[in-house]
Amino acid sequence: MNTEADLKSSLDEAQGRNPLKFPFGFYIEDDHEQSAGGSFFWYKTEKELQQSIQNDFINALFEGASDDMAAVKAEIARLIEPSPPNADGDDLLNNLNLVLREIELRLQFMGSFDDLCKSKNEWAKYFRESYREECLDDIEDISSKKLQSPIKKSEQDDFADFVSDYFI
Repeated sequence: MNTEADLKSSLDEAQGRNPLKFPFGFYIEDDHEQSAGGSFFWYKTEKELQQSIQNDFINALFEGASDDMAAVKAEIARLIEPSPPNADGDDLLNNLNLVLREIELRLQFMGSFDDLCKSKNEWAKYFRESYREECLDDIEDISSKKLQSPIKKSEQDDFADFVSDYFI
C-alpha cells in the first residue's frame, strides 16, 4: 500500500499536467465554508482518473476510521464503475459529491479535455468564460453566451495552458 507521502506525490504530479497530453481529468475543490480552493488533475486514461478519485484522494485525505474509509471507497466505486466520466456527467457528479461531502470535497468537472472544451454543463461554460475574460482584450462588447461557447481548435493550446496553470 502506498504511504500518504506517495499518494500526495502522485496527486501533485497529476495536478497541473497538460490536458492535451493527459486528456482525462477532473476539477475538485474543497467544500469548506471559508475556502473555495481547487485544482485540475489530469490522467492518460479514464481508468486512471477513476482510480485517483476512488483511491488516491480517499487514502490521502480521509481522516475517519478505516471502516468508514472502506465504505466511502465502496460507494464511490459503485457510482463510478457503471458510469464512465463522460456518461451523463451531471448526475454522476451530483451522486459523487454526496459521498465526497463527507471529506469536504466537491467535484465540479470530470471527463475529457474535449468535454471541458465543448460541454454544455454550466460549470464548464463558466470556466470557458473565465478563460476568455482572462485572455481576451476588449470583452465588454462580447456576450456572456459567446464567452461561454465551445473552445475552438485554434484556441485549444492556449486553453490547455490556462487549464494547466489554473489553481485557486
